[in-house]
Amino acid sequence: MQEKRNGFGIDAFWLKLIAMLFMVIDHVHTYILIQMDGPFPVFLQYPGRIVSPIFFYFLVEGFFHTRSRLKYGMRLLGWSAVMAAGSWLLVSMFPSPIGLHNNIFLSLFFGLILVVGLHMIEQGGGKFVCLGLLIAVGAAAVSILFTEASIYGVLCVLVFYYARKKKWILSIAYMAGVLLVSIVGLGGFQLSYEQLFLFDPQWMMIFALPFILLYNGKRGYSAKWSKYLFYVFYPVHLWMIYMIGYFIAN
Repeated sequence: MQEKRNGFGIDAFWLKLIAMLFMVIDHVHTYILIQMDGPFPVFLQYPGRIVSPIFFYFLVEGFFHTRSRLKYGMRLLGWSAVMAAGSWLLVSMFPSPIGLHNNIFLSLFFGLILVVGLHMIEQGGGKFVCLGLLIAVGAAAVSILFTEASIYGVLCVLVFYYARKKKWILSIAYMAGVLLVSIVGLGGFQLSYEQLFLFDPQWMMIFALPFILLYNGKRGYSAKWSKYLFYVFYPVHLWMIYMIGYFIAN
């Protein structure tokens, strides 16, 4: 049985707004502040680490609540194409050494394919399980090798899918998985301050957990325009920030 949800906590609309705010702070630091002269604090990149786990959590939630999984997947694929084409055109016209490689939609699309494979394994039998395993392994491999979220996205999907019914198991598995992957990725247990806080603070994904636990299971504000707000906001805000950074640097 699914866990009971109550009226306390944060609904999906407000949780996504919080993630969007953290996203802006991170991208302003990445594409504007580092191109300006001045000792801007490195910790401005930290809030961005909690964004993708929140959206991967809603990806798994969306799989079980959407009216059409096919339309959901095609929407993610379509927006990933828009993001890729728009970013390529922008960088072609206004080249920058930083580049513009962000495309969370592509990461989420292959995350959704991974969820499809996991669901087939869980629900099916015989050849159905084999097909699900093939889909899951293929989606995980593509995610790790070719998407922005990489292995962290795969980790989020696995934890949020299999532990979705028990928050305490989700919490332990998520924290342990993120820390283990981060430590291995940074070269082992002998880590320095610079590695943890300056070069690759990806382990700070663990701080997405309190926000996920605060989610009350409710959709919240759901006007028709709000359904596409998050799809439009991501590329538009990123392109605007990139352009501001470009003109500052040039």
